[in-house]
Amino acid sequence: MALFGGKKTEPVSQGLLGVDLGTAGMKVVELAPSEGRLKLVTYGYAEQAVPTGARTTPVDDIPKTVAVMRRVLAEGGFTAKRAVAALPTTNVFHAIISVPVPKVKEELRGLIEAQASKLLPLPIDQMVLDTNVLDKQLLPDDGKEAKEVDGKFMRVMLTGAPKVLVASYTALFKELGIELVSLETEIFALTRSLVGKEKSHALLVDLGAERSNLAIVENGIPLLTRVIKSGGNSITQALSHTMGIGFDEADAMKRDLGFAADGKLPLPILEALKPILHEIRYALGVYAEQEGGDKAPVEKIIVTGGSAHLPGLSAFLTQSLSMNVYLGDPWARVSAPPGLRPILEEIGPRFAVAVGLAERLEEKA
Repeated sequence: MALFGGKKTEPVSQGLLGVDLGTAGMKVVELAPSEGRLKLVTYGYAEQAVPTGARTTPVDDIPKTVAVMRRVLAEGGFTAKRAVAALPTTNVFHAIISVPVPKVKEELRGLIEAQASKLLPLPIDQMVLDTNVLDKQLLPDDGKEAKEVDGKFMRVMLTGAPKVLVASYTALFKELGIELVSLETEIFALTRSLVGKEKSHALLVDLGAERSNLAIVENGIPLLTRVIKSGGNSITQALSHTMGIGFDEADAMKRDLGFAADGKLPLPILEALKPILHEIRYALGVYAEQEGGDKAPVEKIIVTGGSAHLPGLSAFLTQSLSMNVYLGDPWARVSAPPGLRPILEEIGPRFAVAVGLAERLEEKA
């Protein structure tokens, strides 16, 4: 789902950049078609490339972001001149709305906008909107009027972002000399890279630096999303406070696989994970009570993001939720040299959004 720039009308022969500009830095992946698959051309990243903080975005300081991006592109040997980028989840409106089934298709847009205008954080003329009808079987045929639609409703997935924000991202990539072919949300990119075309019901948990994203995906569509103001930095701060050490030292300790050799998470980390665990349980409960969909239970949890490699995390979530928990592998559908696999496995959780963005190469109209 794209906030602008629809699906391609024909395959693209050259590579495509997936650009994830997050609060803890930027990640860039270049994929290109090769023998029926997508191959990894190159990747690059810069830690702390943009200001940290839950309310900041990369376009708050475009000159700084452009400078860092140019360095990443040069050092990584990137050649593609087209890109797909992700908007921060906190700046995007996402909801499943119900609208009356229209008698003719031409009525649908007005019905959606009437309902959306009641929910959007800004006036509708200040938002870029993208919609996806979930119950397509209820739509009337082209040129024909549907009968017996009174009292019937259909579900529509609605995504929106402020026009000002979209224009800022467009300006950023124009400054870089790169064609921004599409903007989409982090959740859709994660769904593409971690779930793909699987017809499963999965909960995605993306542990970012300042925040974490949750999404329950049903048949490849994120039907429920939540943002938690807690992430990797909360865990680091808990370690720093408990052990009386600096933030940087605590962050290095968090990343050290040795501190949890017994397979158990230290108490301060367990405390820091409680808000995330609470939100996961809440999301599962809300999803179970929703109307519509096939209502099959969530089968698994896929963890990704900068803190996904935390030792003992999967075991802790599995025990707490009585559900299978897996570390997401965004490279599973990407061809790469075998010698790179150990490195790619290590950085995979951090690159899940960027990989998913670049994987739009596979999509056709």
